[in-house]
Amino acid sequence: MSGIALNNWSRPKGQADTTTRAIIIALVVVLCLQLALALTKSVNWDEFFHFSQIHAAWRGEPVGGILQRPFVPLYAWVPSLDGTNIEHIQLIRSLIMPFELLLIVAIVAVASKFADFRTALLCGLAYATAGYAFTQGLALRADVIAASLVMSALAIGFHWRLGPITLGVIAALTGLAFIANIKVVLYLPAFIALAFVRWDDLKRWIWLAPVGAAIGLGALAIFAPEIIAMLSKKLTGSFDRMFGGGLFPQTMHWVRQSAMASVFTVQLVGFVVWMFKGRSNQKPALALLALPALWPVIYFNAYPYFFAFILPPVAVALAPVIKIAAQRYGALALTAVFTLNGAALYLMEPRSVQANQAEVQDMVSTAFPTPVTYIDESGMVGDFPRAVPQFASGWALSNYLKDGEPLYSQAIMSQPVPMVLVNSLTLRNAFSDAPFGERLLPQDETLLRDNYIQHAGIVMVAGKHFGAGEEARTQLIAVPGEYRIEGAALFVDGEIHEVGSVIQLDRARYNFVNLGQNRASLRWAQAGDPRSSDITFLDLYSGY
Repeated sequence: MSGIALNNWSRPKGQADTTTRAIIIALVVVLCLQLALALTKSVNWDEFFHFSQIHAAWRGEPVGGILQRPFVPLYAWVPSLDGTNIEHIQLIRSLIMPFELLLIVAIVAVASKFADFRTALLCGLAYATAGYAFTQGLALRADVIAASLVMSALAIGFHWRLGPITLGVIAALTGLAFIANIKVVLYLPAFIALAFVRWDDLKRWIWLAPVGAAIGLGALAIFAPEIIAMLSKKLTGSFDRMFGGGLFPQTMHWVRQSAMASVFTVQLVGFVVWMFKGRSNQKPALALLALPALWPVIYFNAYPYFFAFILPPVAVALAPVIKIAAQRYGALALTAVFTLNGAALYLMEPRSVQANQAEVQDMVSTAFPTPVTYIDESGMVGDFPRAVPQFASGWALSNYLKDGEPLYSQAIMSQPVPMVLVNSLTLRNAFSDAPFGERLLPQDETLLRDNYIQHAGIVMVAGKHFGAGEEARTQLIAVPGEYRIEGAALFVDGEIHEVGSVIQLDRARYNFVNLGQNRASLRWAQAGDPRSSDITFLDLYSGY
């Protein structure tokens, strides 16, 4: 709007002063700590899943289209490198750092339109140390990639001369951000703020919006109709998931974020107070930029990684409050407080869990030096193909139970699946009589329990146990392949097989008899000797 006083994008004249250099150094330190954390903290279940999608694409398997998966084409080359799955995920985390840098530059650029350059830098530092924004900023996810693109679009909108070319660049960046993550629609208040501020320049080009949208949709309809169908299905299916959880659907994460980003939270409270004091023609735009801070009140998926995605425009909105705090307490003091907040987050994050994850990966690779098809919760062994490529929990589990299709039985009976990784409560329940927690369909649980035995901690391999002196019983072998006889000699369809012998069994029913005094076992021959491990699914993650 005309009359809104905005600051120009300019650095302090002459040599950057000591305080400005100190803020920049603090930002560098914080980003180094963030990278160091990314290389040592545990891998989240979502990250394992996303890494398994990268491997699936590398093998030439479909991964469900291009929406919300920018990491697949960006890092599809990583599986070709030497190294373990954990090392590859660490590499991808480090490769997300350029997007994090771009995001912070964009925050500083937008904030510089509402405050001086030094305050804008402090806004960038405020975001970089804001709780989950610090701990989740380099996660193998689409969030920071999308946020960097959409914030870059906003920065260009606030700074460049508006015209067809500029608006085309903004549209292209926003479109890429939307493809990367459809949650970009939650940035709508920030774009309304941009329109509010730049209306005098924008109004003569506003007719380009419907024309551009029509051209874009027409091009998709002609050249990529599958994208429109996919987008329509995605948006329809996501709405209830996004907003169907009532108020504060993720209260625990919101409370933890408020505590972990205590300095940021105090500034946000100060912003609310500032909004009710005095007059400023910047307030409408800043209020719109701050509005995304309210999404966790109604947004169902407000998990920790969501804060890394949604807080950038909020950090910009804090500019006037950060400036007041810097004037009152000193910019260096505020810089130190923000930096200490980031350092505390770095020190508080558990480090031992990644070793547990690496041990499980080692147990799997020892049992199966060559990848085999397997079942698990999240794609934890990314370089192995999954028999059921979805989660065994959450939304995927709910849909699976609602549909009533025994996906696990269907997968096992359609191809050899020699391994099950029990890395969730649901899968653990399939091998126990635990009276609590969600379970798979009874048909799936029965087939899993009857056809897999423990091999190394949570690593289960195809096999069966037969009690000492057990009379004849007919059993289905659901996983065809070579099995080793262990513990005691075993009659299979009337033919005796001694301990240590390896037999080929098809997918069929066999008559088994154990006449010995010890338990007899069939174990997938390729898996080698069993191995002890105390690691359970409870030891695999340290939260997000």
